[in-house]
Amino acid sequence: MKKPISYSKLAKYTALFTFIIASVICLTFVLTGNLKYGFIGYFFFLAALVFNFILLVFLLFKVKNVENSKAIYRGMKLMLLNIPIAFIYFGIGLYFIGIIRITLENNTGKDIKQLVFSGCEEKKIDFIKNGSSKTIWIDIPSDCSIHLFYKNESGEEHSESIMGYVTSGMGQKITHEIGTENKW
Repeated sequence: MKKPISYSKLAKYTALFTFIIASVICLTFVLTGNLKYGFIGYFFFLAALVFNFILLVFLLFKVKNVENSKAIYRGMKLMLLNIPIAFIYFGIGLYFIGIIRITLENNTGKDIKQLVFSGCEEKKIDFIKNGSSKTIWIDIPSDCSIHLFYKNESGEEHSESIMGYVTSGMGQKITHEIGTENKW
């Protein structure tokens, strides 16, 4: 004999799996800065929204026919809790596609000082020792570029282009080796 479906478990597991998958996608996007995960998260958001809405409507109709309606309502409340979490993750994604995170590596053989970034946003770093790295976050307000000006320990001035063109929505995480021109 076939065991009847537990609709409350269906709601709980759907809420749990949706939350876990969305959390993994969001965390991966934030840690890697890879826009591929941003797109995956966006489409997962849309698919999960449709699937969960259909399941909620289905469960609402089943509540009338099932004695254990309180358990189903608890499962549905859990599913509804995912809505504000989804909007928080969506907001996090929107924030990070508007930021360039640049890890600067100084392998020039000399310490460098007075680093100034211009273009999208002006930022300054006082000093980076040879062989070390430092990460900065630059806001992308609109179409712009990112340039770096610095002095080495001998006082020689240098300038280089880190990214020739960036625009809102191009947020990512990159590594720039100081002293080399990146080809973007």
